[in-house]
Amino acid sequence: MPTERMKVNGLLVAYNRSGRGFPALLLHGFPRTRRVWDALTPLLTDRLSVVALDRRGYGESERPADPATCNPRQHAADAIELMGSLGIDRFLVVGHDLGAPVARHLAADYPEQVAGAVIMDATPDGAGLGRRPDPTGRSWYLDFFRQRGVAEAIVGHDPALFFGLFLDRHKHLKSEERAAYLEAYCQKGSVEAVLADYRSLLEDEPEYWETQAQAGQRMDTPLCVFWAERGPMASLPVLEAWRRVASDVRGAGVADTAHYIQEEQPGESARRILAFAVELGLA
Repeated sequence: MPTERMKVNGLLVAYNRSGRGFPALLLHGFPRTRRVWDALTPLLTDRLSVVALDRRGYGESERPADPATCNPRQHAADAIELMGSLGIDRFLVVGHDLGAPVARHLAADYPEQVAGAVIMDATPDGAGLGRRPDPTGRSWYLDFFRQRGVAEAIVGHDPALFFGLFLDRHKHLKSEERAAYLEAYCQKGSVEAVLADYRSLLEDEPEYWETQAQAGQRMDTPLCVFWAERGPMASLPVLEAWRRVASDVRGAGVADTAHYIQEEQPGESARRILAFAVELGLA
């Protein structure tokens, strides 16, 4: 699909648009770009008009002068600006990994524009889960990313080596996919964007959503959540957690897949997204 670009909140952002029907916005996480949806999108486009966005600081979108603007609330504001500029005033949103907190902000902060949200392999802050010890050691980077100055220097010294470590966890990736992601993450400004995004997620978001929970705020936007039964959420009460913060939630685990459900199980991912859209009267 050809890349399209639009100036959004002062930055050029890249996106693809395809299909017909009710609009759906797809939001990627780390270490991915909008390319993460390539296997899923063709399975949706007979029923939905799909927009796959490279969030600011990622992929083919511009890197901001101030990396701190790479945070879930700003990403959500960018999404609203982009969809409005495309003439779309109401849409379904799908968020995976770091795209999930953005989808949550869209659902919570822009309920008039967001008809429903699909959350893939993520749990919500403010639900009382907190951060749990990781016996596998695979989440070591979360605390490392918070070390100001040090993380920038170490990751920036050899970003291909560093980001390659994460991509090599995913044995299902083809060599050309790995190369494309690595090229995107080695662009100038990418290191700072990733670190800022994670710092906001780890430091600002928990406090924000805990404050919302203490004030008794709950989302009314319908949610569909599903998670990988071989992924990082497998041992967590995912459905229960989302029902603590939202009033209209359905979902279940996906068997025989790890974290990147849309890459490993695109057919099942599409089935659940379309079923949700049908339930809401959107497709």
